[in-house]
Order: sequence, then structure tokens, then C-alpha cells
Amino acid sequence: MAIFKNCEVWFAKLDPKRPSKKLTPKNPTWEIQLRTTDKNQKKEWEAGYMNVKAVREDPTDEESKILYYRTNLKKKSLKKEGDEMVPTGPVDVVDGKQNPIDPTTIGNGSIVNIRTFQHEYTFEGKKGMTNTLMGIQVIKHIVYVAKPMEEFDDAETETIIPEDEPAEGSARDADEF
Repeated sequence: MAIFKNCEVWFAKLDPKRPSKKLTPKNPTWEIQLRTTDKNQKKEWEAGYMNVKAVREDPTDEESKILYYRTNLKKKSLKKEGDEMVPTGPVDVVDGKQNPIDPTTIGNGSIVNIRTFQHEYTFEGKKGMTNTLMGIQVIKHIVYVAKPMEEFDDAETETIIPEDEPAEGSARDADEF
């Protein structure tokens, strides 16, 4: 286990009941993005086997100003065999006094300490080290509040009932052969 302190978190997807299916629909994950402008923290993350990338003012220009460094961490919801991650389950989220926090309330820019499980892996014959997100201790809690959805204005609805002529290429055309 490794602990990384004073990390700025973005895009926290930590709902215990709804891990993200965006990248891996067959094995949803709980995930976060960490950001920093501190080169020493960047070096600490790299030394801790995190894949850190520079986000630049102009992404196509390697010489443009670096806005910040980022890395992503995740925890799979299922084991390789398809079983749930028992006993570990979802990512533990607590405040500074170890009291549980609703993980869906962590907003962008919150400052956290994170606990990871570091382990070796082999991919296409290459060995490496990786981190699995295990726990988050929220130090500065910027509460995420969902914005209400914008409502439709009232509008007239036009209803058109087509004649019996089926549209060209419709399923009805296939039956006529």
C-alpha cells in the first residue's frame, strides 16, 4: 500500500452502486483524476508508478506552456473471473477524522490523500507496476452539487399521419417480394 498526500482530485466517479462503464463496459470502474502544478508532486507520483501526463496550453505543441500534470487512478468492480471485488468492494471515502463521506459529493478541486495498492502486472510480455485506488481521505471538501436540468419551454406539437404508402426501403417493401 502507498499513500499520496494533498492531491487535487477531478472527475470523481465513486458512486458505490454505479461504477463507470465508460472505458470498460464489461468491468465498470470507480475512478478519479489527480492534478498538480507542483513538479515535486509530479515526481512523487512517477516514483509511485503512476503514469503522469503534462496538459499543455496547446496540446499539439510540445514546447507550449504546461498548465498542469494529471494522472488517472481506478479500481475495477469485478475480478478477472467476473466475481465482485469482495471483501474490498468500492473505494473507501472518509473525512480527516475517518468518518465516512458520501463519495458522490466530491467536487472538482477537492484536496485528498489517496491510498493505493501497488502490484506487478505483465502485459504483452512486458512487466510493470501499477496502482489500484483503494481509499480516499478528503482534506478539503468542495461539495459537488448537481445543476438542475434545463427545462423545455412549452411548444406546439405538430402531428402528421402518413398515408398508406410505405416509405421506400421500409420493412413493408420487403414483404411485397
